[in-house]
Amino acid sequence: MGKCLRYITANTDTEEQSFPVPKAFNTRVEELNLDVLLQKVDHLRMSESGKSESFELLCDHKEKFRDEIEFMWRFARAYGDMYELSTNTQEKKHYANIGRTLSERAINRAPMNGHCHLWYAVLCGYVSEFEGLQNKINYGHLFKEHLDIAIKLLPEEPFLYYLKGRYCYTVSKLSWIEKKMAATLFGKIPSSTVQEALHNFLKAEELCPGYSNPNYMYLAKCYADLEENQNALKFCNLALLLPTVTKEDKEAQKEMQKIMTSLKR
Repeated sequence: MGKCLRYITANTDTEEQSFPVPKAFNTRVEELNLDVLLQKVDHLRMSESGKSESFELLCDHKEKFRDEIEFMWRFARAYGDMYELSTNTQEKKHYANIGRTLSERAINRAPMNGHCHLWYAVLCGYVSEFEGLQNKINYGHLFKEHLDIAIKLLPEEPFLYYLKGRYCYTVSKLSWIEKKMAATLFGKIPSSTVQEALHNFLKAEELCPGYSNPNYMYLAKCYADLEENQNALKFCNLALLLPTVTKEDKEAQKEMQKIMTSLKR
């Protein structure tokens, strides 16, 4: 995502090993190993090409660190990255399902860790892509619930507001039948507006100016929907100044070219 999407590597508590070495010494070595690993995977993930390598590195260490919270949510995140990178439907489904299971386990272990809730929400969104309408709505409900928890725990994380904006934008465009189905399942009709979506995309931009191409695309879409064409064009033009790195960036740029063409008619 955008350049401000930083994940702070925290020192994590480690469990005592069963082999006979002095505990203080062992814990120090263990923490250092884990810390170096976490820093390395976070650094690798900053580029699209490094995401596969980051995933492989985590796979290599899963037996050693599988119960460490800082490892767990990153491992779930890496399955989300592989979902994004894959072009094969069966592979995508595989990565989404394993990632969701891992992130659910992470939440159960650390319910006050915002990153666990963030990646559980994201992976529920990915899993929902392969489901029928009823399950899609179920996963949409989980996505929103855990996104809201993550925002409370990580209020300065721009990625969360971008995701919330996308959720609000999607809900604002739901058909009557989709809203009716959601009301049947949860007893209330999900509601949101383009204005609410706009508020969240602006919050991401406020926290991290030039956050991402997709955020600018949605800002342009919201302003175009609200017939504020000058603002829509402003964000399309700002997006042209950002580098196009990921597949999502490229898709956002294409969409913005369409928005610009329609606004200039």
